[in-house]
Amino acid sequence: MQEITNLQREMLKKYELDAMVTMTPENITYVTGAYIPTQVTVRSRKVIHIITAQHNPVVIVVNIEEPIMRMQSWMPGDKIISYNEFTENPVLIAIEKLKEFRMENKRIGMELSYLSAIDSDLVRRELPHAMIVNADPAFEEMRFLKLQFEIDRIVEFGSHIEDVIYNAFANVSAGMTEKDIYRFIANGFNDIAKGDKMSMPMVGSGVRSCLLNGEPTDKVLEKGDIVRVDVMGTKQNYYCDCCRTAVVGQPEARHVNIWEKMVKAHDDAIAQIKPGVSTKTIYDNFAKQFSGWGFEPVAFIGHGLGLTLHEEPYINTYKDTILQKNMVLCVEPIHVIDGQCGYQLENEVLVTADGHQMITGTRHPYQQLPVIKAD
Repeated sequence: MQEITNLQREMLKKYELDAMVTMTPENITYVTGAYIPTQVTVRSRKVIHIITAQHNPVVIVVNIEEPIMRMQSWMPGDKIISYNEFTENPVLIAIEKLKEFRMENKRIGMELSYLSAIDSDLVRRELPHAMIVNADPAFEEMRFLKLQFEIDRIVEFGSHIEDVIYNAFANVSAGMTEKDIYRFIANGFNDIAKGDKMSMPMVGSGVRSCLLNGEPTDKVLEKGDIVRVDVMGTKQNYYCDCCRTAVVGQPEARHVNIWEKMVKAHDDAIAQIKPGVSTKTIYDNFAKQFSGWGFEPVAFIGHGLGLTLHEEPYINTYKDTILQKNMVLCVEPIHVIDGQCGYQLENEVLVTADGHQMITGTRHPYQQLPVIKAD
């Protein structure tokens, strides 16, 4: 896609690079449009994309997955190079291509957080006079702002995730298990949201709702249990991430009181989202509010969403990013009462030209604590 190629050329200029080499699965998908499945599960099956200031991009892919690259990618066919994983080293092929592009004495940006020590040594041995530069910040910056096709995918997918969660809540009751909830979520993810792949199944009830990434178990739902569900997965390579908390049976006053505070913290944070606003300011306001209620502020209440589940920008105390139009965020205040239960409310938000647009949080009244039947 020319827009992404143009963005890469902007990064080449901004970071004073002569070439950029892409290898991480998420960034390969970003720069080629293709998701190569075994790149994630078989480490030796590397996919490598190269672009220079003077040359159009090329991509190197294992031969058994060359057809996927040709089918899914916007890369021209003559720019796709395949290799035999048993007889050829894709890193050496990439080095030869860089030499062909006369990069032996140039600044080459690579994702050094991903490059293995063995591959790094090979690059430095074969290109001893090149300056190898960490390109991670350049890729991070490229993906800060979503292109329109990315926004369309995230919005279309995310808008159905609430239905998946509330459908599961409506179909379970006390006496059933966390795995029963997850079964309804998995079915809804496929049938309602038309998702491609779920990740990190998260269902916790009772004291297990304290576990922020706890997988569903055979624990039986009991009256009075707090139930926390987080639905994460991909469609057309882009993630959804939406969390809701429910109670089994009619909520007690203490449940309602906490949930009202969760909703206020969530809504107050989202109300501040617009271009020009500092993420640290949003977090600091949240932390002051939470502390005022006697709650312990969590490490962050927001993160970017896209080709990965958690990406920049973060809303936390450690970084200060100025929000811009076309950023996509998840806002998720969490309150855990150790040894008892955990509450969480998470919605996806798009930063617009003059404010924000809710992606989730529009189809069901999250202001009310959802109820799971007690009998």
